[in-house]
Amino acid sequence: MTAKDNYSFEPLDPSAPVVEAVPSNAPESYYEESELPSDNAILIGCGLLGWVVAGPFLAIVTALGGKYAADRNKGPIGDASRAVGRIATAAGKKAKEEDIFCKTKAAIRSLFSKKECNCKSSNNCNN
Repeated sequence: MTAKDNYSFEPLDPSAPVVEAVPSNAPESYYEESELPSDNAILIGCGLLGWVVAGPFLAIVTALGGKYAADRNKGPIGDASRAVGRIATAAGKKAKEEDIFCKTKAAIRSLFSKKECNCKSSNNCNN
């Protein structure tokens, strides 16, 4: 101890108020049942994260582990898995909305063809 520290330990006054902490009732989930991601979205989202981090083996492990955690764990790990599933669901909806598959197919097709590409609309994806 230094000279500046002058701590004293004295008993508390018995008339001091004692406050008891009461836990609040936290909701089981902050999301509605309709907002829960599908099983496929959780598997795809967690699998993609695993693939980016360490390749195909970890992709399989993280996909299955994420699905298990989302089903069984109500804590932060399960919440994280469900959040990844919600992100994957949102990305899938946006990809359908933007017609990504058709645009990607047209872009790849234009790489291998010599003629000019008419890419002003995605309606030419019927080929």
